Amino acid sequence: MRIVVAIKQILDPEGITVNRRRERIFINREERIINPADKCALEAALRLKDAHGAEVIALSLGKPAADDALREALAMGADSAVLISDKALAGMDAPTAAMVLARAIERLAPFDLVLAGQTAADTGGDQTAGRLAELLGLPQVLQALELSLDGGRLQVVRLWDGKPVRAAVSLPALVAVSPLAPPARYPHGARIMNAYRQMQVSVWTAQDLGLTPEELTPNIESRGQVFPPERELGTVVEGPPAQMAGEILSLLRMRRLI
Repeated sequence: MRIVVAIKQILDPEGITVNRRRERIFINREERIINPADKCALEAALRLKDAHGAEVIALSLGKPAADDALREALAMGADSAVLISDKALAGMDAPTAAMVLARAIERLAPFDLVLAGQTAADTGGDQTAGRLAELLGLPQVLQALELSLDGGRLQVVRLWDGKPVRAAVSLPALVAVSPLAPPARYPHGARIMNAYRQMQVSVWTAQDLGLTPEELTPNIESRGQVFPPERELGTVVEGPPAQMAGEILSLLRMRRLI
């Protein structure tokens, strides 16, 4: 079994604060981590490896600094790692990034399973997994919590309306792992040292993937950021239902909302 896990390196959200009044984002501690949902996806792949002897390939798209995220994946137990990094890839939007990842995954074929995190903690985006499944022509399962193999089918425990349910999908397939899935293991100290001393991270460029400048043209033009206003304290309404309804109507009329 061959598993490709897409991971993303992000700034640790705990080191970032947003000042709505000044309309600025402050980076108080510039520490980069693996996106939590992607790390859960990597853990799910490693559990399948432990149970069935799968080969796990970690794949990331980003700046050269993302090498650290991939070496962490190697230290955790991934068998190999690939970084897609090129100045030509700067300023990509979500559709373009998914296209580049899909091209890299196709180059890694044959594969049986593609795993990705459900949500990006830095942007709140929830697009990569679905776009990858569409581009690769794979069936997909979202919000996965647990994975197991039963013959030639993948059994998935996933969230549905906030509750865990069971689903099954034939391979090859793509599964988006929820950040609520079992947390990632801690790598052994010796593997951490080996990840930097002995293990290699392959680096692919846009040219390696046969990408043209036209294909890398963003579909979305960024024109800046708009910050929502600061939150205002609301009005607490108490009492019997009829009385509360009357007070709410009065407040809405005072504010000329009705």
